[in-house]
Amino acid sequence: MTDIKLNKPKTKEDALTLALYLSITAPDDIKSKECVEYASILADSMSSKEVEICKMAAEVLVEYELREG
Repeated sequence: MTDIKLNKPKTKEDALTLALYLSITAPDDIKSKECVEYASILADSMSSKEVEICKMAAEVLVEYELREG
């Protein structure tokens, strides 16, 4: 999973997961809102199930970082 953060996203799912992750971990509200806008654009072309899976993946990334530092 951490591969998403280290490499250029190769799929729309990777891109959405990364945008969601970055919106959560952004250093300020402006950058967070920018990531949310990108995520919204990406999500518009995906099914609700795909979006939910990406949301869960982003949450896992955040949880992993909190636990592993």
